[in-house]
Amino acid sequence: MLTRSYSASVLGVEGFVVTVEADVGLGLPGLTLVGRASGALMEARERVRSALGHCGHKLHPRKQVVNLAPADERKDSPGIDLAVACALLASHEVVPAERLQGLMLWGELSLDGSLRPAAGTLVIADCARRMGFTTLAVPAASADEAAVLGGLAVLPVRDLPQLVAHLRGDREIGVHAANDPPPRPPRELHDLEDVRGLVLARRAIEVMAAGGHNVLLHGPPGVGKTMLARRAIGLYPPLDDEAALEVTKILGVAGLRAVDGLVREVPLRAPHHTVSVAGLLGGGPFLRPGEVSLAHRGVLFLDELPEFSRGCLEALREPLEEGVVRIVRARGSVTFPARFQLLAAMNPCPCGFLGHPDRTCVDNPAAVLRYQQRVSGPLLDRVDVAVAVTPARPEELRSADPPESSAVVRARVTRARARQLARLGGTPWRTNAEVPAAAGSIERLCALTPAAERLLAATAEHRGWSPRAQHRLRRVARTIADLADDDRCPRAPATEIDVAQALHLRALPEVE
Repeated sequence: MLTRSYSASVLGVEGFVVTVEADVGLGLPGLTLVGRASGALMEARERVRSALGHCGHKLHPRKQVVNLAPADERKDSPGIDLAVACALLASHEVVPAERLQGLMLWGELSLDGSLRPAAGTLVIADCARRMGFTTLAVPAASADEAAVLGGLAVLPVRDLPQLVAHLRGDREIGVHAANDPPPRPPRELHDLEDVRGLVLARRAIEVMAAGGHNVLLHGPPGVGKTMLARRAIGLYPPLDDEAALEVTKILGVAGLRAVDGLVREVPLRAPHHTVSVAGLLGGGPFLRPGEVSLAHRGVLFLDELPEFSRGCLEALREPLEEGVVRIVRARGSVTFPARFQLLAAMNPCPCGFLGHPDRTCVDNPAAVLRYQQRVSGPLLDRVDVAVAVTPARPEELRSADPPESSAVVRARVTRARARQLARLGGTPWRTNAEVPAAAGSIERLCALTPAAERLLAATAEHRGWSPRAQHRLRRVARTIADLADDDRCPRAPATEIDVAQALHLRALPEVE
C-alpha cells in the first residue's frame, strides 16, 4: 500500500516541503530509504525501525520502501524521522492515510518512540504556514517555538504512541496555546557615559547605529577603541517583527537559541582573529551559517583587523556589498543572509604608536606599509566611516560634566531611523546604508543640495576616490542630516555642512 506524509527540510535559512512516500508490500523484509538522505538522516532507518516496535501496534514483516521527494534536494535533518514513521504506519493501515493530509510532521525519534527537538523548528513552521498546511506536529519541547508565528495549529507530541492514538481518533492531542515567553533578563550592556573624550569616535558609532554604516576605528593601543566598540550595541533600538524573525531563524538553524519567542536584541558577534574562512562565512559538511550570518541585522566586531587572515578579510567584500553569502560546493549551494554592519578596530602600525602625541613609533615606513596593506584597498573602500582615535586629554578625563549616556544617544538614533523609514517607505531598504547606487535610487533617496554636490565632487576628485566611496559618503551625509535635531523634512536634501561632517568622518590610516 502506497501512502504519503509531509515534512520539510532546511536549505540555508529557508525550508522546503519534503513529501515522504511509503510503499509496503510483499518481499524480503527490510526498510529501504531513498531520496538523497544524508547526514543524520542516513541513520533514520534504525531509529524508525526501533520506534515502530514501541508504537503499541503489531506490524507484520514486509518489504518497506520510503522515498523522500524531491529526490534532487539533499536532506540531512533527523526532523524528518516522524514523517517517515507516520507514512509507514499508514501503509501498514495502523493509522488512516487521510488523517495525514494537511499535516506537517517534524521531530527526531528516539529508539523508544519518544520525540526529541530538531534544529530549525521555526524555519519549518514558517515553511508550513507559507505552503498552506493547517497543522504542524512537533515535539512538545518545540511547541512554543513553532507557535511563535501564529496562523498554524501546533500539536505538541510527547511520543509516537500518543500521535498514533491522535491519528486513529482514540485520544486527541489539544492544539498548543502560544504562551507569552517569560521576560528575558536584559543583556548586560556597558554605558556610553563611561567614555570620556573621544568626541569624534563617539560621533562615528552614533552615525553607524543610525544609518547602518560600516566603521573603522584606528589608533594606538589603550586609547579606547575596543571599549567604545563594545558600547555601540547599546545604541540600537529593538528589532522589528520582520528582522526579529530573520535573526531567530538563523539562530535556530545554527542551534544557538533558546525557546523563548523571537529574538528582539540586535545581534553582536565578535570572532577571534584566528577564525577560519568557513567559520566566518559559513559552510562545513552540512552548510551551516557563519559569523557574518549570525550577525545579520546586527554588528560584526573585528578587533585587531589586520591580524585576521587575508582569506577572511577578502571574503568579507561580497557580503558587505550584497548583504548575502553564497556558498557553492560540489554537492550543492546555499545562500545565507548577511546584512550586517562591520565595526573594526586596528592599530596604525605594528608597534601601535604611529601618530601618538606622546610616544614615538619605532617601525620603519616599509614595516608600517606592510602592516596596513594586510587590509586591502577594496575592503577599505567598503568602509563608510573611518576615525583616528587619539588619547583623551587630561582635562577631558577630569571633567565633572558627564558625557551623554547610551539612553540619550539611543533616543536620537531612534528618531533618525524613524525619519529614514518615512523616506524609504515603500522600498525594500531599511537604512540609508542599504540604498543601492543603481537606477538613480541613491540620488533620489539620499539627495544633496547643489553646494553639497559640488563639495563632494571636488573632494572626491582631489583624493581620487572611487564612485563606491562617493556613494558611501553621500549615504553618511544623509544619516547626519537625519540625526540633526532640526525641523527639516525627512526628504529635504542633505546640506554642505552634512557633507563636510561626513568628509571629516572618513580618515583612513596613512603612512606618515
